Amino acid sequence: MYIEENKEINFEKAAMSKSLISKNVVIGEQRTSFRLEPEMWSALEHICEKEGVNIHKLCTWISDFKPRANRTSAIRAFIISYFRAVVDNMPFHIGHDDECLCAQHDMGPKLCHILRDN
Repeated sequence: MYIEENKEINFEKAAMSKSLISKNVVIGEQRTSFRLEPEMWSALEHICEKEGVNIHKLCTWISDFKPRANRTSAIRAFIISYFRAVVDNMPFHIGHDDECLCAQHDMGPKLCHILRDN
């Protein structure tokens, strides 16, 4: 492989750039872009669908009500908080049998439900 003099190749950064997706979002009246993993974009879009709000409004609310120095970090923290709240209030099945993950792996019903049901 040819490397130009005084230039280093950062393979970790190159790999990370392929796993992050940039999208434009309007926060308030300001257009900005975020780089998130595909799973984070999918989660954010899922939240928008469930809450009946567009991504611009949700990101504006996150920026207004959960401010952080880094907006991308604020979005990731919000996504985790949102799904934590969902899990805390999720009804889980009571009837378990020998086929359940919890019986086979000694796990609680919440983990069994989340890992079993996609």
